[in-house]
Amino acid sequence: MCEKIYITGPESTGKTSLCKALAKHYACAWVPEYARQYLTETGGEYNYSDLEAISVGQMEWQNNFERAAKKMLILDTGQEVLQIWSSHKYGKVDESITERLKEQAGALHLLCSPDLAWEPDALRESAHERDILFEKYETLLTKHNLEYGIIEGQGMARVEKAKGLIDQFLA
Repeated sequence: MCEKIYITGPESTGKTSLCKALAKHYACAWVPEYARQYLTETGGEYNYSDLEAISVGQMEWQNNFERAAKKMLILDTGQEVLQIWSSHKYGKVDESITERLKEQAGALHLLCSPDLAWEPDALRESAHERDILFEKYETLLTKHNLEYGIIEGQGMARVEKAKGLIDQFLA
């Protein structure tokens, strides 16, 4: 079994860049965000039922990477993203997503602050709601007793903050 580090937070907060930097530093694999591939294939179109398919796909990718992982695995989002997005956009969450979220207990969640400039992307849709969504992430992580730390700052300061929290978690 390997330690899991979930990189999470609102859109355009540097999650993928942070995953790449951390995976390089710790010489470990990182699991991409399945929703990006899924939404690219659908032209960005989705509905409530697609969130369950995305949730299952993310878990399949995670399980595949985890089988090959040794000490640590970095994950570009987890079930908390789907939980928040489903609740925020549709006002409801499929119970299976909530059940999968419970499997993230014992992992470290690094919550990226929306203190970076918004970068437009065809798959992003919440430019003006990042602060609201950040609060929802923090509330969810606390409610589910998931260990987390907040990542703030610009450039390498973000990476250094994340490394410090991960090293503390692993100690």
